[in-house]
Amino acid sequence: MRFIRDPLFVFIVVGVLLFAIDSTRQEESADRNIVVSKNDIRRLSDQWLSQMGNEPSSTELDGLIDAHVREEMFVREARKLGLEHDDVIIRRRLAQKLQFVVGDRALLEAPSDQALRSYFDRHQERYRVAERLNFSHVFFSPERRNNAAEDASDALRSIHDKNWRELGDSFMLRRTYTQATPAEIRRDFGSRFMTSLSSLSIGTWQGPIISGYGQHLVKLTQRYPARESTFDEAAERVRNDFNLDRRVEANAAELEVMRENYRIRIDR
Repeated sequence: MRFIRDPLFVFIVVGVLLFAIDSTRQEESADRNIVVSKNDIRRLSDQWLSQMGNEPSSTELDGLIDAHVREEMFVREARKLGLEHDDVIIRRRLAQKLQFVVGDRALLEAPSDQALRSYFDRHQERYRVAERLNFSHVFFSPERRNNAAEDASDALRSIHDKNWRELGDSFMLRRTYTQATPAEIRRDFGSRFMTSLSSLSIGTWQGPIISGYGQHLVKLTQRYPARESTFDEAAERVRNDFNLDRRVEANAAELEVMRENYRIRIDR
């Protein structure tokens, strides 16, 4: 144990201890410094612009900076207390942020036109243009009439293209639809109405047919059959779908790499 009494050993031990204490103090000192950079201020200003539609005033910007500083202080103090551990929300948010980072890396290189066209060809059914219908209708409210169906049937005998707007009851939605898709029609009138509408012949007033609101006389004026879309028509959707698939594939690949770096044990 002579080396314990060796002045050189004592000097080394004291030096290591002083270095550790100094490093700890530097870390504590650094943790007490909050720097709001120009990039931070620009980010805060951009967030305000995207949410409010205008640049923040000097007073508003001061408020944003003050809120940022308060948040930073709270976050640091929370970490000191270990509040981030075993918190389900924080765990999920961290996992989500990593997925975003991995996905963003996958999009650094813009897809070529050839890649997008190839993707479009493989998934063309996804971009099929739905059937579209042009029609007008007259509404008969069961809440305002004793027998809406009977009144609609009576009106059908005298309705024509010049007087149809004068008949029926007011309707909260449109009375004329142009190139409406089946999905849009179901949303506004219900599935039963759409089923009846699709069976009507073109060019004459017919009905009454039932919707979720009541009775309708309807004139179907034009039917545009479903068809395949062109690449130019679907280009924006194709690009978005292509990039979404790249994100999913990148995260799946990253997950496989991560699995190789961990030993997983499940105790049941």
